[in-house]
Amino acid sequence: MRAEEQALKPHKNIDVENALNVVRPTLGDKSGVALYRLLRLVALEDIIGRGASGAAYLAGKKLGISLGLTNLEDFLQLCQDLNIGIIEVPVVTETKIHVDVYECVTCSGLEPVGRPICHFEGGLIAGAVQTITGRNVRAREVSCIGGLGDKTCGFDIDIE
Repeated sequence: MRAEEQALKPHKNIDVENALNVVRPTLGDKSGVALYRLLRLVALEDIIGRGASGAAYLAGKKLGISLGLTNLEDFLQLCQDLNIGIIEVPVVTETKIHVDVYECVTCSGLEPVGRPICHFEGGLIAGAVQTITGRNVRAREVSCIGGLGDKTCGFDIDIE
């Protein structure tokens, strides 16, 4: 099919199921953390500037919502399966959840840069919790390994 014909065909969004359908017989379904960081922390910030943090948060939240999870255990299992980090949830109340991420995929090992940088993870957590609770949710990063030199990336999740 020629490029002109392809351009006229309707396009569809790539959903979670399709994105996770990885067929790489030789290389497998894993790629390095370095590739993700180069895209997220270097390329996107270079293109969008500091606004990349808001875009990363919204992308994470949209993805978290689209997962359609029904309980926190499924979310924690997904984070483990995708190697997002080691997740602990030490505080859960009716209106607040605190989540700690150890070995965060975005920043663990980075020299501190003076600001929180794990906006995607915050959005992902917020989106998943919003779907699970059925209430509006907002995440705020209160500690960051590579951003601020903390021992975890900590997120306070406010539930309306």
